[in-house]
Amino acid sequence: MESALYDLCNGLKDKVDLRVLVAHKGGGTRIDGEDGVEVIRIGSLGTIFSTSICPTMAYWIKRLQADIVQIHHPNPMANISYLLSRQQGKLIVLYQSDIVRQRMTYGIYAPFLVKMLKKAQRIIATSPQYLGSSPLLTRFKEKCVVIPLGIDLSRFENKGREREIAAIRSRYGGSIILFVGRLTQYKGVSYLLEAMKEVSGRLLVIGRGDLERRLKDQTAGNNLSAKVHFLGELAEREIVPFFHASDLLVLPSITRNEAFGLVQLEAMACRKPVVSTRLETGVEYVNQNGKTGFIVPPRNSKALAEAINRLLEDENLRKRMGVEGRRRVEREFTKERMARETLKLYEGVLASSGT
Repeated sequence: MESALYDLCNGLKDKVDLRVLVAHKGGGTRIDGEDGVEVIRIGSLGTIFSTSICPTMAYWIKRLQADIVQIHHPNPMANISYLLSRQQGKLIVLYQSDIVRQRMTYGIYAPFLVKMLKKAQRIIATSPQYLGSSPLLTRFKEKCVVIPLGIDLSRFENKGREREIAAIRSRYGGSIILFVGRLTQYKGVSYLLEAMKEVSGRLLVIGRGDLERRLKDQTAGNNLSAKVHFLGELAEREIVPFFHASDLLVLPSITRNEAFGLVQLEAMACRKPVVSTRLETGVEYVNQNGKTGFIVPPRNSKALAEAINRLLEDENLRKRMGVEGRRRVEREFTKERMARETLKLYEGVLASSGT
C-alpha cells in the first residue's frame, strides 16, 4: 500500500497543493520533501495493536486547513485525530480493508470509524468485490465509489536487467515459482509449502514476518529445503528481476486481510500468470480466473499444487495468460488512471459544496 499511495501522491502533486501526514518512529516531528511532495513525519510514542500513537496528529490536521482531507483506512490514529481536529475540509476515506484480526479492540474502535464514515463525503473502495462484500461499506454504499489501485509500469520493465534475470535463472534453474509478501498468518504461505510437495520446481519466498521461523522449520521438516528458498526482504528494484525470472506468482492468502493483492499487478506487469485464492475481495478482481491466471479455494494445498503444475506444464498457456495480464494492467491499473480518477473525485466533491 505504501507504494500505491506514493504513486498516487506523485500523480496528484502537480495538480493540487498536496501535503502528506505520516507517522514515524522518532519522537519528534520533521518536515521534508520527497520527489516534490511535502511530507510531514509526525513523531510517535510507539505502537499499540499495530497502531502508531501520535499525540500531535490532530494538531497537524487542523493546522493545515485543507479543502480536502483524505484518510487511508485502516488507520485508527488518523481516524481519531481527524475527529478531534474538527477540521472543516471535505473528508474522503480510502477504504483499503476491514479490520479483521483485532476483533476485541475493534469493538472499542468501531464507533469512531462509523462516525468518520458518516462525516465522509465520499468513500473510495478499491474494487467492486470489496465494496459488495464488506458489511461496513455496504452500510454506506451511497457514498462509495470504486477507484482501483494502480502501479507505475515503468518500474517493472526488464530492459537493463537482463544480466540479473539471467543470473537468477542460472542460480535456481528449472521452473521458478515466486511468492512476495509478509510472512504472516493471513498470507497462507504454509499451504503453499505443503503444495510444493507435489510441484517440480523451486519456490522463492521474498519477505519477512512473524512466521518466518515457523515456515523455515516446516520447510526443513518436510525435506523441502532443496526446492524452497527464503530470500528475506528485498527493495522493490531488487524484486523486479525475480518477477521476470520466475514462471508464475502465487498469492495463497486465506483471509479478507488480503483486500486487493497489489503484488499481483506487479507480476502481471512483468507478463507473469498468477495463482491466487477466492476471498471475495479485490484479489479476484485483479486476477481473472482462466484469463490472467487461476483462482483456487483458500487453505487448499492440493488445489494450489494442481494450478501451479498446470501452468508449469504448459508454456503456451503461461505466455498467453502473461500477455493478457499485462494488457489488463495497462487498461485498468496504472498509476495515471488512479490519479486521474481521484482528482476527478476531488473536483466533484468541491463542486458539489460550492468550494
